[in-house]
Amino acid sequence: MATFLLTWNPKGWPDADYAEAVAATAAGRHLARRWGVGQRRSGINAGDRAFLVRLVQDRGIVGAGRFTGEVYADQHRDRVRHFAEVELELLLPLADRLPPHVLKARVPGVAWDHLQGSGILVRPPHDRALEELWTSHVLDA
Repeated sequence: MATFLLTWNPKGWPDADYAEAVAATAAGRHLARRWGVGQRRSGINAGDRAFLVRLVQDRGIVGAGRFTGEVYADQHRDRVRHFAEVELELLLPLADRLPPHVLKARVPGVAWDHLQGSGILVRPPHDRALEELWTSHVLDA
């Protein structure tokens, strides 16, 4: 299974709606979402791991889940874009996010300050390091 980063600009998902989604996952519900995967046109498969990275402000990893399908093209506003369906298993409150300084120290194989778009593959062995870090972080949060 591969591991990918999905980026989130908070302008696209208002904080009030995000707080509701956090509460839903805290109650054990998984959230199915269509997520843009930037320039990626393939390589994502059902079961692959997804980590949600908030950009701009309050940066860091705020959630994780699994893809439920492959990349597909669909109309979005005025052009065709690429998406994948993801089931988010856990979303953290922003105060509990996994911050960039920790990510840079523990998973240095990812350009955390220069994430260009969504659907970024995290290559081995950094994928395992990220999974271990996330698991530890969630247990401590």
